[in-house]
Amino acid sequence: MRKALSKKAAPKRVAKKTRAPRKGGTRAWTAEEIKMLRATFKQTVTREIAKKLKRTLSSVRSKAVALSLRKAPAKKAAPKAKVIKKGPKRRVVAKRGRRY
Repeated sequence: MRKALSKKAAPKRVAKKTRAPRKGGTRAWTAEEIKMLRATFKQTVTREIAKKLKRTLSSVRSKAVALSLRKAPAKKAAPKAKVIKKGPKRRVVAKRGRRY
């Protein structure tokens, strides 16, 4: 004959522990930092802003996206004519990339 198995109480489920914050953790953005970011983002290189604020480059970029900030449009320089060597003569490629 089989022995009747007694029902055991189900083990209590324990909530997963959250991961410990990374070294250094994350800092909340202060109003002063946001003000400085808004004032300088258009004209200044993002890497320099990150150094001034003592934050990572990716954190500055992601905050700029969250604040809908954009860089000023870059001034496009006129394309230079390229010189291609072909045989004894040199051929100049036009500015638009067409060969003549």
